[in-house]
Amino acid sequence: MSWRPITLVAVLCLALTVPGTAAADDPPPEVEQRAGTRAPAEVHGLSEPAQAGDPVAAAKAHLADPRYHLDPADLAPLRTVVDGADETVRFAQRHRGVPVFGAHYLVHFRKDGDRREVVGAGGRFLTELTVSTTATVTGKTAARIAHTTMIRDHRSREGVTAQDAGLVVVPGGAGQLAWHVVLTGRDAVAKKPLLLDAYVDAHSGRPLFAVDRLRMEGPVTGSGQTAHGRTVELNAYERADGAYELRDRTRPMWDGTDGEILTYDAAGRTFFDFFTPGIPEGTELVRSATPVFGPEHTETGAVDAHWSAGQVYAYYRGLGRDGLDGQGGTMYSVVNVTADGEPYTNAFWDGTKMVYGGGGDYHSFAAALDVVGHEMTHGVITHSADLVYIGQSGAINEGLADYFGNAIQVDTYGIPMSDPNASLLGETLCKTAPPEECAGRDLGDGRVAGEDYLGFAVGYDNGGVHYNSTIFSGALWDVRETLGGAVTDRLVYKALTEYMTPLDDFVDGRRAVESAARALGMSARDKLTVARAFDRHGIRPGWERALRTDSRVLIDGITDRLARPDVAGDRYVISNTSPDALSPSVILTGRIGGGKPVRLSEGERWNSVPVTDGRRAAWTSFDAAQEHYQVHVRPLDRSSPPELVFDAPSLVDSVAIDGDTIVWDGVGADGEHGVWVKRGSAAPVEVTAEAAVHGFSPSLKGGRLAYERYWTEDGALRSAPAVVDLRTGAETVIPMPAGSWTVKPTLTGRHLVWMYDADDDGRYGIMRAAPDGTRRAVVVQDGPQAPRPNWFDANDEVATLGLWPDGSGNEVSNAILPKIHQVPLGGGTPQRYSCNRGYQDYFASGEGRTVVWLDGTDGNTDLVTRDRPAPRCRTGS
Repeated sequence: MSWRPITLVAVLCLALTVPGTAAADDPPPEVEQRAGTRAPAEVHGLSEPAQAGDPVAAAKAHLADPRYHLDPADLAPLRTVVDGADETVRFAQRHRGVPVFGAHYLVHFRKDGDRREVVGAGGRFLTELTVSTTATVTGKTAARIAHTTMIRDHRSREGVTAQDAGLVVVPGGAGQLAWHVVLTGRDAVAKKPLLLDAYVDAHSGRPLFAVDRLRMEGPVTGSGQTAHGRTVELNAYERADGAYELRDRTRPMWDGTDGEILTYDAAGRTFFDFFTPGIPEGTELVRSATPVFGPEHTETGAVDAHWSAGQVYAYYRGLGRDGLDGQGGTMYSVVNVTADGEPYTNAFWDGTKMVYGGGGDYHSFAAALDVVGHEMTHGVITHSADLVYIGQSGAINEGLADYFGNAIQVDTYGIPMSDPNASLLGETLCKTAPPEECAGRDLGDGRVAGEDYLGFAVGYDNGGVHYNSTIFSGALWDVRETLGGAVTDRLVYKALTEYMTPLDDFVDGRRAVESAARALGMSARDKLTVARAFDRHGIRPGWERALRTDSRVLIDGITDRLARPDVAGDRYVISNTSPDALSPSVILTGRIGGGKPVRLSEGERWNSVPVTDGRRAAWTSFDAAQEHYQVHVRPLDRSSPPELVFDAPSLVDSVAIDGDTIVWDGVGADGEHGVWVKRGSAAPVEVTAEAAVHGFSPSLKGGRLAYERYWTEDGALRSAPAVVDLRTGAETVIPMPAGSWTVKPTLTGRHLVWMYDADDDGRYGIMRAAPDGTRRAVVVQDGPQAPRPNWFDANDEVATLGLWPDGSGNEVSNAILPKIHQVPLGGGTPQRYSCNRGYQDYFASGEGRTVVWLDGTDGNTDLVTRDRPAPRCRTGS
């Protein structure tokens, strides 16, 4: 499902029939509509009397007017922001008592003494919701589904827990009831914390999407050096025993019991202990025997973290905000975390606190004030517009953190906006590298939406939230360079807290800033400066259009998040769902040569991961009402209805088909991940029945089955390709060195082909063998220059692989996204296949050099194909 809001940008100058005192020659209010709802996206230019007293009651009374097409009883007050004479009430929508994901509506007042008038209203209220709020899937089942399907690497699943966090209604059409599941643990592959808010359909059990709660900076290595030799004053606290703590109670937010700035020392404990809300038991405040916090505290980053948190508080206090939550709540920082004893070169905001690591050739992450300001601004965003951390809304979230982080740094240090380093984020983290090489992002990079927006899938960087942030923050920074910090900071802060809503896209974000400019009474010249800045960065209605590709579209608009194609001969199969992704996913088949695809699946079950042998298709499905999984088979010509070949209460990950033999992998009754084979009408047989043996990614061809075999030997996890002769039952485990990892062994007509990582560095070579596992040969050698794949397939001629390019570093361009490559099975260097500039995701090899894949280049995800590699691609594509 696409989570970019579909917005109809049409300013309708309507003369609304409203009560009020406006003069007859006043211009009529302007109304901006939003597609899919009768509630306006924004109404501005109002001047209507409002109730005195409680602002929430006054706002609800105003919204009761029929022009808004909403029931105020469906609005739950979140917060009221007061900015001088301006007063903004923010509501969250409820549907039959259940929160609606990302739906906020706001009412804007202006006060003159005791008198109050409405000057505008708008946001996101979904009037077309009709979905039932009675779940048919239990929260426990939803947690299990989220745990299994949204943690992509099975090595990480054992260290992740899933907790049901209640029901929400997801926007789109009639709405979608979903369970909110919190996934907590560690990513065993990337060796970093994992904290996801996952959402699972509460009627079907279908996994929908997940939002990363950890707001991380880019991966770097750093040390605990501090402040670049600067001596700073610290607001500390002397304890009764004479020791001094980094506890700041001097700020206006301190009320005698709450409202401190606290800095804790993790004492080298792993980050895993610190990314859940709050401060873990046993963690102590940074402490010193004297008021002078010595070298050990500069080494951990404690001095920088504490001082910088004070600067962030002071900056937002200047904008009228009392702390990150706006309510004077305590600000927490934790320094000196590690990655299981090794340097943890990162920092993150987890929703309640800052956590800093350090080590290597870089200073502590707490030593960069713009990084501290950036991360803490995520707390401000969470407690205001709460922009959803995914796609364009997530890029705005990151962009606002970029903007305010840099604004805090340049204002605190008195850096002129004309300084070439003023627009850099994180440029002071490096010990030796120059600022322009050290910086993680540059707000002055001049990126333009239509030219530079990166088409990430939501599974990667939450849809490009970091890589696309400077498109939005760059426009804001341009305004600051022209209008100055005082004016622009107030403008952007007002837009964030009074006009933005959780699911805003770039055009919505621009509208919010321009609305805030009108509310502030900015001059026509200054408003033109704002508009031109957004125009320069390509943020205008319809910017996603006019992107070129070199592939042929088979299906325009794949909206199933779990879609993955398969190909045999001239036929392809894939799953898809309705454009709003609310209908159950179906299995489609079509010809690579062209023509309209037809549906293979029947009924209302959710269907996914189809495969084909060129004559028949097999796929898996699940039914929420019965909470079980099934495997189905049907001829591609639909000469007979779907046949049910497996039905059991256990997860099925993937399937394979060859003639009358069906294979699948999934979780068995014992909780272990295994592989089962079913031949003809015989009962399924588990080929991984041996204790502590796990199987993944089965492949089937010519009477043989191949799969990834995992087992424990001498206390260590081992991995190797395994081949089973289905006629004799004999199994061959292909010897692989201890410590190596095997990926996706694939049987073709003449070969077994697989990827392997011999040194666990994330780079993979390619090997081939005869179908029985003999006569092994290296196609691409593993090593420091080996590919970094994101997907893999093979046929008798070539291996096709999606590659993350080397040398991308901090570069922000479509060149950093995975692209499809091919290499002959006789050996050679993988060569680029398509010049499409966007993300080239899941694919399948056809005959010869043909590939069918999911491509995000033209603004949405399409199923596309080519029959030969592109001759040469332009640099940067």
